[in-house]
Amino acid sequence: MRPNRKRRRRSSCRRRSISTRRDNGASPAREGRSRVMASIVSTLGAGSGIDTKALIETLVTADREARTKPLTARKEALTARISALGQVQSSLQGIATSLAARVAGGALGLIPVSSDAAVAVERRGTGPATAFDTSVSVTALAAGQRLVAAPLASAAEPVGEGVLTIGFGRRTDLGGGAFSFSAGSAPAVDIAITAANNSLAGLRDAINAAGAGVTATIISNAGAATLAIKGADGADNGFVISVAEAPGAPGLARFASTPGDPAMAMTAVATDAAFSVDGIGVTRGSNVIDDLIPGVRLRLTRPAAEVTLRAARNSDALATTVSDFASTLSAMRGLVADYRKGATGADPAGALAGDATARAIDARLAGLVATPIAAANGLRLRDLGVSVTRTGEITFDEARLAALPAARQGDAEALMRTLSGSSFGSPHSLQAIAALVTPASAGLARRRDALTADLARVEVRLAQYRETLTRQYAAMDRLVAASKAVGTQLDTQIKMWTASRG
Repeated sequence: MRPNRKRRRRSSCRRRSISTRRDNGASPAREGRSRVMASIVSTLGAGSGIDTKALIETLVTADREARTKPLTARKEALTARISALGQVQSSLQGIATSLAARVAGGALGLIPVSSDAAVAVERRGTGPATAFDTSVSVTALAAGQRLVAAPLASAAEPVGEGVLTIGFGRRTDLGGGAFSFSAGSAPAVDIAITAANNSLAGLRDAINAAGAGVTATIISNAGAATLAIKGADGADNGFVISVAEAPGAPGLARFASTPGDPAMAMTAVATDAAFSVDGIGVTRGSNVIDDLIPGVRLRLTRPAAEVTLRAARNSDALATTVSDFASTLSAMRGLVADYRKGATGADPAGALAGDATARAIDARLAGLVATPIAAANGLRLRDLGVSVTRTGEITFDEARLAALPAARQGDAEALMRTLSGSSFGSPHSLQAIAALVTPASAGLARRRDALTADLARVEVRLAQYRETLTRQYAAMDRLVAASKAVGTQLDTQIKMWTASRG
């Protein structure tokens, strides 16, 4: 027994010696690793069980934030730039559209006026190109031919069956009810009357449905119904009606009107409008005349001895338009400046700070004031009283516009029309300036799409990372479980040994 006690004492001394050497020679790094290991063991509960799912999600979330935060920030910045550029473009297009509507509505152009409602005037298109002062005398209005048939008892009265053929052309009165007829270029129209529409009302409806250019009506009075047929205005819109009756169903012949068979009475002759312009006789086949004064429509309403027609510009409307344009242009520059501002103190930078497109747009807007417009014979906004202050505000001086010679007001209209025109019409138009946004936004959108793809790839890698961690911790859990089982077995055996020795 003594040798065994000696061996135990030597072993105990050896263990104390090793422990002493470790305590005396331990480095800080080794002590740090020991503390980390102790911490991990403590966290894991030395195999007692941990929430590995929460641990994995914490690791993945931390990795996601580190990887995606800068990408997301860049994407949001690009989205803000695209949105801001879109608003700038939309605002510019809105100003251009509003100005174009005002120009097209005649606010800046020559306004035709008449001294008498007998000859009403209105603008066509952009209105007259030059001022005018014209005297018009109306002798006769254009009228349409009118035929009246013999009355029947009612609109339901049968009229017979067959075909009416309406031919168009010039009808000349020869007196005594006789007339001659010269066919025109319009084709004749056949109208069939059958048993289904054999009545005065059926005849009227068939004529109107044919779309022949004549209108049929029934005038009822004192137990009688009379058919009247009216043609379009103008001497060339006279018409004749020939009839081919169906056998056994006579009656349609009463509606004939030809040089050899004038069964219907003519109560009005097709005539042209007759008038004079500055003493020169003129005729037209309509009372609405678009081809006499370019840009002006005349409407003859009654004969008149002398009517004066003039065209002049409205200086007040021009001043209002230029003033409104200067105000909106100034507001537009203010919007761009707000987007371009840099960060100051707690205020963040604008969405377009440092953006080249926004800078170019602002420069183009400011440059409009001093830019001569070729379509306006070199006239500039500055000549209309528009200027840029030192602070960048755009102002309007009405007195300077009032000093513009009347002969140049047409150039002022051309200038405003150019500014409001399409992006293809002039590089100085608001639409052309707004078009600068399109390629810039497209480039920003491509960069944003690339970041979206990068974020998607990060999510794929994170999914793989989560899967790897899951496998690793699952393996760890199995090892811990096995270790615990061995520990439990040893603990049980030790307890059994201790109990047996006691």
